[in-house]
Amino acid sequence: MKLFFSILFFLFATIGLSAQVKPTGINWPVFMKRQTLNWDSIGNSYYSGILLGNGLLGTNIYKEDERTIRFDIGRTDVTDQREHEGTGLSEPLISRPRLPIGRMTIKTVGKITGANMSLDIYNAIAEGTIFTTKGSLKFSSFVPANTNVIYISAKGTASEKDIDWQFIAEKSKSPRMNQKNAGNPAVYPENPEYQLSKNGVFEVCQQLLLNGRGGYATVWTEKKTANESKMLISVGYDANGKFDEVKEAIQTIQRFAKVKYPVAFAAHQKWWHQFYQQSFISIPDQRMESFYWIQLYKLAAATRENLPMMDLMGPWFNSKTPWPGIWWNLNTQLSYSPIFTANHLELGKSLFNTLNRNLQNLINNVPEAWRKDAAAIGRISGYDLVAPLESGNQANGQFELGNLTWTMFYYYQYYAYSKDHKELKQHIYPLLKRSVNHLLYHLKKDEQGILHLPSSFSPEYKYAEDANYALSSLRWGLETLVNLNKKEGIQDADLEKWEGVLENLVPYPVNETGFMIGKEVSLTSSHRHYSHLMMIYPYHLITPLNAANKALIEQSLNHWLSLKGALQGYTFTGAASINAMMGKGDQAYELLNQLFDQYIQPNTLYQESGPVIETPLSAATSIQELLIQSWGNKIRIFPAIPETWRDVSFDQLRTEGGFLVSASRAKGETQFIKVYSSKGDTCRLQTDLKVSLVRSDRRKNLAFSVFQNEGKMNISFSTLPGETIFLSDGYEEHKFKAVPVVSTIRKNWSWGLKKKF
Repeated sequence: MKLFFSILFFLFATIGLSAQVKPTGINWPVFMKRQTLNWDSIGNSYYSGILLGNGLLGTNIYKEDERTIRFDIGRTDVTDQREHEGTGLSEPLISRPRLPIGRMTIKTVGKITGANMSLDIYNAIAEGTIFTTKGSLKFSSFVPANTNVIYISAKGTASEKDIDWQFIAEKSKSPRMNQKNAGNPAVYPENPEYQLSKNGVFEVCQQLLLNGRGGYATVWTEKKTANESKMLISVGYDANGKFDEVKEAIQTIQRFAKVKYPVAFAAHQKWWHQFYQQSFISIPDQRMESFYWIQLYKLAAATRENLPMMDLMGPWFNSKTPWPGIWWNLNTQLSYSPIFTANHLELGKSLFNTLNRNLQNLINNVPEAWRKDAAAIGRISGYDLVAPLESGNQANGQFELGNLTWTMFYYYQYYAYSKDHKELKQHIYPLLKRSVNHLLYHLKKDEQGILHLPSSFSPEYKYAEDANYALSSLRWGLETLVNLNKKEGIQDADLEKWEGVLENLVPYPVNETGFMIGKEVSLTSSHRHYSHLMMIYPYHLITPLNAANKALIEQSLNHWLSLKGALQGYTFTGAASINAMMGKGDQAYELLNQLFDQYIQPNTLYQESGPVIETPLSAATSIQELLIQSWGNKIRIFPAIPETWRDVSFDQLRTEGGFLVSASRAKGETQFIKVYSSKGDTCRLQTDLKVSLVRSDRRKNLAFSVFQNEGKMNISFSTLPGETIFLSDGYEEHKFKAVPVVSTIRKNWSWGLKKKF
C-alpha cells in the first residue's frame, strides 16, 4: 500500500555549490592511475595490443613475430569509393568498405624475450620496455588529442641502439575479397598499386583509388638524436579527387613538429583530463571499475563530435575482419549507448551528424513512392548510409524493419538527456517521423480492423509476420511522436492517425515461453540477439512496474537464456540490463562477470570472427544501470546494486530531463543525493534513502512531494535552470562529495596482458 504525503520545506540557508563544478573530493591522477592497463609480456595479437587513438587516427601495438614490434595504422574514414552496384546485403562491403593502410614496425636484432609496458588512459600514452636477447628497447607513444599524428619515441640499449624502422603497406582491397563470401562479385577491379616516394625528409606511401576517386597517403619521418629515435606518422585522405592527401599528411606532421614536445603533450593531457572529469563512478570491484573507465577511453579514442561515426573497429583497423562496414541492427546502437549517462553527449554527434548529412540517402533507401515522407536503412552500409530496404529482396535476412527507428531511439535520447529543443525540431523529430512512416506504409488491416506488419527479419533469427523487433520499434516511435506533440505543442496533423494506429496495432505475439519472435514463430533455438525483447529493453514499453508484465519479462528472459549454444557477448549485456531494470543487481552482476570471464580480451576488445567494438561498450551501459536508471519519467538511484558492493559513489551522471546526479553509498546505505538541473524541469527520484532534508542552493523555499512504495521513497520537486538540490537523511552538508571507494573485489586487478593471470 502506498503512503502518500506532501511536505513543504523551508530552507534558511543557501549552499553555494554547483554540480557543474568539477568534483572536489577526487584526486584524479591517483584515482586514474589504478585504471592503468599493464603488460608484463608483449601480446602477439590484435586483441592483446595497446590501443591509442584520437577519434580518427589510431594505432595498435603488439608483437608480429619474435623480432618484430608492430604499430598498426588506422584512419577511420579511409574507405573505398566505388560506384554502388546492386542492392545485395554485402554490397556496401565491396563498394564503400574500410580499407587497410599498413603498419610501422621496429625490427629488433635479438629475439624478443619479454616486456614491461603500460597504457596510462588518463594521459592517453603508452610506455614501456621490451627486452631482447641482444638488449632492450624503451618506447613511448601517443596520438595527440587534436592532431592527426602518431608519435613514437624509441631508445635502444646494447645491440638494439640503432632503431630499425620499416613501413609495411597493405594492399588496398576490401577485406571481404580475401574471404569466400557469397556476396562477393565475380569481377573485382583492384585499386592501383601503392607508390613509395620521398618528399624532402618525408617518406611517402601513396595509394590512389580506382577511377580517380581520390586516395590516401601515409607519410612518416624519423628524427634522430644521439640516443633516441622519434617517428612521426600521419595519414592524409581524399575521398573524391579534390584534395592532396600527401600534402595533408606532410603539413600535419610539420605543424606538430613546430610545437615543442612538452607543450604538445600538455595540450594532449589537458584534453583527456577534461574529458574524464565530466563524470565519475567508483565501485568496489576493481576489474569492473577499470573496465568501465577503459570503455570511456575507447569511446573518445574511437570518435569525436565532428569526426566519422564509429563502425565496428574505430581507428583500429584489422585487415582480416569480415566486418569492414557499419551494421544497423545492433552494433551502432549499442556502441553509442553509454554516452548519455556518462555525460558525453558530444560523442553522439558523430552518429547524429552522419544521419543528417546523409538524409537523402536514408530517404532513397525506401521505395520511390514513399520518399516524400519516409526513410529507412538496411542492415549494412558504408559512411554514406546507402542501404536500400526493399521487401522484394529478402535473401540473407536483408529485409529488417525497424533499424532506423532503433537508431532514432538513441538520437531521441540525446534530446531527452539534453533538452536541446532546437536539435529536436530541426533534426530529431523530422527523421523520427520519417522512420515511423516507413513502418506505417507496411501496415495491413485484417477483417477485425487489427493492423499487422508483413513478414520481416528478426535480427539473428528468422522471418516472421508481426515480428516483435519491428512491432516494438513502431510502437515506441508512435508513442514518442504522440508524447512529443502533447508536451512540446507541436500540433502535427498526423497526431490523430498515430493515436488510431496505436489503438488498433496488433499486440506483441506471446506464448507460454514469453515473447515470441513474431506471429506463429516461437523462440525454439539459441538466439544471441534480444531482437524479440526490444519492448522490454531498451524501449521500456513493457516494464516490471506491472505485476503481470514483470512475470512476462522474467518468463521471456529465462527462456531466452535457457537455450544455450549461440549466446555471445552482447547476450550478457542485454540480459544484465534487463535484470538491472527489474532491480536484480546480483543477477546482472553475475552476467557481466560471465562476459568478462569468457569473452573480453586482455585489452578489453571483443571478437566474433573479427573485431566488434559494441559489446564492451554496451557492458559499460549495463554497469551504469546498476548505479542509476532514467526511464518512465523517473530517476532511480542505486536501483540494482549487487549485495557485495557495500560502498559505491558516482558524480555528474546525466539523466533524462538534463539533470546531473551525484550520490554516495557507504556500508550498504545511501548517504546523499545531489541533483543539478541544467534546464529546469520537474525532477522525480526513487531512492532507498530515508530523506529528511531537501535543500536548494538557489531558493529558501522548496516544495516537494513524497510517497513510499515497496521500501523506496519517491520524491518529486520542480527545479530552476542552474539550480542544485541536496537530499539526505541529515548527512552533513560539507560531505556532499562523491569520492573513490576502496577496492575490495579483485583489488589488485589491472587489464592488459599478464602471465600471472
